[in-house]
Amino acid sequence: MQLAFLETKLSKEVKRKTEKLMSGYKNLEAIIESRKLDAPKLTVNYQPSESQRGNQFHSETERLAINSTELDDLVKTKKKLDLVYFSLKPTQQRIWDYRFLLGRSDIDVYMDLDMPDRTYYRLKREMIAVVAEAFGYI
Repeated sequence: MQLAFLETKLSKEVKRKTEKLMSGYKNLEAIIESRKLDAPKLTVNYQPSESQRGNQFHSETERLAINSTELDDLVKTKKKLDLVYFSLKPTQQRIWDYRFLLGRSDIDVYMDLDMPDRTYYRLKREMIAVVAEAFGYI
């Protein structure tokens, strides 16, 4: 099995970053769509622009390019999280849903899933390790 080769002993910082990423998964789609709606399209404009007016540090074009790059990063993060989520075991997907998307406590999750706490924490550790590995945190 592939998980046998995966390191499930993670540092606190890696675990914290990974859990934060997993918790933000539900909002990522909304953030991406709102950024797409807010992004203006570049068109030829013969009016003087802000970049032509003085000693400004960034032009409008540079700002749009930076926003476009950030949007591309968000889309890539969403796709990676989708791939990881759908590659998990169904039980791990339910743990992710209850724990990170609904924000429930660990004890509520393993009581609702009717599983021993040791099994729950083992599956959760494996799941966090897979996400951390996919994002290069370990």
